[in-house]
Amino acid sequence: MIKLGAFIITYHRPQILLDTIKAVFSQTYPPGFIWIIDNSENLETEHAVASLLDSRIRYHRMGYNAGPAGAAVIGLELCNQDGADWIYWGDDNDPPFFEDTFEKLLAYKDENPFCGILGSVGHFFDRKRGVIKRIQSRLLEKKECLEVDCVAGNMSMIVNSKMIRDGILPNPELFFGFEELDFCLKASRRGYSIIVPCSLFLDLRKLHQRTDFERPLYKKKENLVREYYSLRNLLMISDSLTLNAMRNQLLKKAIGKILYGFRYGLVYGYRNAKMIFRAVYDYYQGKSGFTLALSVPPK
Repeated sequence: MIKLGAFIITYHRPQILLDTIKAVFSQTYPPGFIWIIDNSENLETEHAVASLLDSRIRYHRMGYNAGPAGAAVIGLELCNQDGADWIYWGDDNDPPFFEDTFEKLLAYKDENPFCGILGSVGHFFDRKRGVIKRIQSRLLEKKECLEVDCVAGNMSMIVNSKMIRDGILPNPELFFGFEELDFCLKASRRGYSIIVPCSLFLDLRKLHQRTDFERPLYKKKENLVREYYSLRNLLMISDSLTLNAMRNQLLKKAIGKILYGFRYGLVYGYRNAKMIFRAVYDYYQGKSGFTLALSVPPK
């Protein structure tokens, strides 16, 4: 039997974290241990974890908010050091949707001799345009499993620890946004495959009523800071993978987003334009990591 390890990234959500820990250990193929990677700026989460008195739970306090990207680097390294063969990458508010998710995913670990990543939901990625491409449900209905370019965020990604020993890690300078994409593209470039089971993929689409969903050309953003990190990080990824065509297309698309944003009014259009300009400016200035707060942490 393979040794499954896990890490969960958390930030100021102790009660939600405790519920997620319980859900992960309730899997039909549970991990042997879970590292809690705590980005919080107070001790509340540490105390909540300690109250569980569970020897399977290990705690690492970052001491600052490293974002999901920085925390993931530490989580992967710690799980690898503890001898895990495969590593679940989790967030505090997104446990697996089904109790047998890990069991179903690991059933496909030998589907490809170079399998590096397993996930519940995946996408194709257009490296020339810098666009995530949705996989059509009719393709999933025809196959047992599918090799994709990346696993969607918070979709039960399980990582082969061989990749960590090969030095493949997320870029901590991304801080927030597309850290999974960056990691998957690096893995693919090094020859590792990324596999999703089609039945599990379809079950999740049915659960969320997205079987026939079509992504809109543009959607008004509730949190424009996310737009900033998305654009800046995609530009950074284009550089790290020397995808010049992708960078140029992203810059052209940014201009279109600025103009289209004014359809939602002058206030939204101005704020949207400001965030996009800031993302492009910071990219060219080499500013990375944490630059803008996503939300105000609780006191």
